[in-house]
Amino acid sequence: MISLPVKIQNNTNAVQDLKLTYSAEKGIRILSSSAVVQLAPKEKAFFNFKAFVEKTQPAGSSFVNFTLLNDSNKALASSRTQLVIKAKRQLNITANQPQVLMEKVGDSIQISTQIYNGGNQIETVGLFATFPQRSGSDLTIKKKITLQPFTNQEVVFSKIIDKELLKLNLFTVNIAGTNSNNEYFGNVMVMVQNALGNRRYVDPLNNYPYLQRNTANHISWSTSNPFSENSASQNLDLRSEFNLENTKATINLNGMYYQGAYSNIFLQNSWLKMEHRQFGLHVGQLNTNDLDINVNGRGAEFSYLPNSGKKINITAGAVEKNYNLFDPFQFNYFPQGYSAFAKSTIRLTENKTIDNQLIFDTDFFQKSFIIKNGYAYNNNKDTFYNIDVGYGYVKSSRDNQVTEPSVALGFNYRKIWKEYLLSSNNYYSTGYYPGIKKGSTVLEERLSRSFQKFSVYGGYSMNIYNPKNINPLYQYSAFSYRNKAELGGSFFLAKGLSTNISSQYVSEHSDAFISSDLQLGSIDFRSAFLNASFNYNTPDYKNRISLTQSQGFSYYPGTTLPKFIYQVQTNWYHGDFMFSANYQLGNFMLYEGNSGGTLNDSNDKISALVNYRLTAMNKRLSLNLSAIGNYDSRYGKNISFNSDLGYKAFQTTKIFANFNYNKYINHNLHDANTYYQVGISQELPTFGEEETKYKNGTIKIFAFYDLNNNNTYDPSVDRPASNIKVKINNTIFISDENGNIKYRKIPYGDYLIKSMENKWYTDDQKITVNQKEVFLSIPLEKTSTITGKVEYQQTTKTQYEVPQALAGIPILFKSQFNKTFTFYTNAEGEYIAYIPLGSYTISIYDSVLPKNVYLDDNLQTTTSEEGVKKVLENFILKVKEKKVEVKKFGNKD
Repeated sequence: MISLPVKIQNNTNAVQDLKLTYSAEKGIRILSSSAVVQLAPKEKAFFNFKAFVEKTQPAGSSFVNFTLLNDSNKALASSRTQLVIKAKRQLNITANQPQVLMEKVGDSIQISTQIYNGGNQIETVGLFATFPQRSGSDLTIKKKITLQPFTNQEVVFSKIIDKELLKLNLFTVNIAGTNSNNEYFGNVMVMVQNALGNRRYVDPLNNYPYLQRNTANHISWSTSNPFSENSASQNLDLRSEFNLENTKATINLNGMYYQGAYSNIFLQNSWLKMEHRQFGLHVGQLNTNDLDINVNGRGAEFSYLPNSGKKINITAGAVEKNYNLFDPFQFNYFPQGYSAFAKSTIRLTENKTIDNQLIFDTDFFQKSFIIKNGYAYNNNKDTFYNIDVGYGYVKSSRDNQVTEPSVALGFNYRKIWKEYLLSSNNYYSTGYYPGIKKGSTVLEERLSRSFQKFSVYGGYSMNIYNPKNINPLYQYSAFSYRNKAELGGSFFLAKGLSTNISSQYVSEHSDAFISSDLQLGSIDFRSAFLNASFNYNTPDYKNRISLTQSQGFSYYPGTTLPKFIYQVQTNWYHGDFMFSANYQLGNFMLYEGNSGGTLNDSNDKISALVNYRLTAMNKRLSLNLSAIGNYDSRYGKNISFNSDLGYKAFQTTKIFANFNYNKYINHNLHDANTYYQVGISQELPTFGEEETKYKNGTIKIFAFYDLNNNNTYDPSVDRPASNIKVKINNTIFISDENGNIKYRKIPYGDYLIKSMENKWYTDDQKITVNQKEVFLSIPLEKTSTITGKVEYQQTTKTQYEVPQALAGIPILFKSQFNKTFTFYTNAEGEYIAYIPLGSYTISIYDSVLPKNVYLDDNLQTTTSEEGVKKVLENFILKVKEKKVEVKKFGNKD
């Protein structure tokens, strides 16, 4: 609401009868009436017109024109007032159908969206619909539309259903929108649900295994450098799964054949795994990295992994440390040693667990064993900690009298107090501890505090490494320690722009071979520097840029003087293109200055990486190109070029090739090598249906049209209901031609069954699945169709302004049996009700109506009759009037 003051002055010598009129654009309402006034000579009059700018008025300049008429309606004077309407941007996107069904291969999924431009300017809208694809990737369909102010438009995206999509029980299609400035304004998600009438239960938390695992079952063949006499090789890779009742078998084979090698055939990562309910057996190549010793070799592993409700898991196994499964096996001779292990996890409560490990290991130097126990607590909210205690024992392989006991202790803690986060990681093991972290002392402490737009943190870490070998002839020469203190913060500067600033002080010590005769000596190193990084995303998210800069000083005490150090790195991501460059002056870490036993504080490094990924032919063809260049003032230059080509010849067949070229240039050495590979891969199906590890049953449903309304199937009268939609909890099914629906492998529990048909009615039913099969019949009763409409009374200038949205208004139908059916209006205010035969009272659920909207009459009655389609009287929505006061005033000289 704005005021428009107007002054009139009679400059003549006669009395004037005057009329002041106005005109304005449609979106500007003048609430005052035309002014009529009689003015004496030289008299003035002032009028204050009230104008209301409606939200439908476009942005920009608009004019209100005033005209002064005499008593003969002749224009005596005119004036105009310019109104500048500020631009307002208001885009919204909604889904016309939040849920879409798919039933068979070859059908088209139609994703319908509605785009609203509630702003007062023209918008060029970009829309991006993302569908899931095989191999965990996404298919994005792009569309662009132009919307006038205060208009809306439907945009539909289509996708043909293939076999892979039909394997999914449920997936989402995300549709995002950008405005004329390529800024994101919103998105909407549409659920696409499989509606096959006979299918298996899929855990909604693990709904995408078919797309994400890149079809684990496959067979592929490739050849590398086939025309080289020394490096030619052939590779066969196979993985396949078989399911038979409660047993699952998985075979993985990776074989290499090297032409002219001492051992021509290498079988690595080749194994057979059998699973029968909670029991498992793995035979072949084993690689276990969750123990205190990495267990890698050929052997066998047994596991007991019961349902999640059980409290204990057990795994045990043994391996020979040989990485080629094809080598001859000698039971009494293990030249590289062997390992045996057992581990268990005991769940005490939902938040508390105990882990146990027992490991026996041999190698060329020693025989050892480890006993380790751990306790962990996690409330999955704000507190986590775990405590580990290990005992180790080592005996020399050459002298059984030489033994050493050892211990290992670990404690990790994480705690959140409102905006504070404390993280503490601590570990200690003695030098002879046979685990992979032998002779280690680790203290890592960090405290951070989060604010609304920034966070600050401080940390300290100490790492000491001092391992020991039971054989005195092979002692380690690797004592080292490192202390680091750090303070910093992360800051949000603007939309898409953030920075991180930190300072570090580092103190290092290490035993190393130095001097020209490579004598073992001690090296100390000190450094202090500031880091600053900036990260920026463009509004359209097409470009991502990061810049990191570090500068300070470093030196080797007693050897070099403090010297300036500097490093800068930049990364640029633009779609499928990536560029990265790095420059470093001086040493940031101890090892960087030790070259051939000589300490050097002059160190220059430059490197750059370019990568581009191209897809074509509807993503059937992919090409990945990358180039790397490195320059080191001490070690020389290196360039590398890599390319990967893939072509999807058929739905499950892929041809691939890659090429690699490397060249190294030093002061006295020039070397180059080329590697190339071509191959073909064929996806394989999973044979049989995988057994579940939970109690489950099958729901069988028979739906029929109950033509005589007796709730019993009479073959002579009733008929099966084919192609009807039935929802079991939140999962939708479509019945087959015989009216049958089968839901297999469904977990024990309670389920709600309801029909989604409008023209036929049945009561919702609740059932409990606690046995192998549960049968249910759904009788569908005849219904009648009743339609109607909700509309707003014609508006006036003095009504309150309310959003006159008609979609989604609940219409309540209450039967003579006090049962209520609810239906909703569409965007035009129309509704269609499919209800069983009988008498009803109809009303609007007026609690959802906007403020200042009411109905004078909110009750109608009708009867639902077979074969009769009725139309009810319109419900009229009225808007309350508001008081508008208009004042006129004037003065005389």
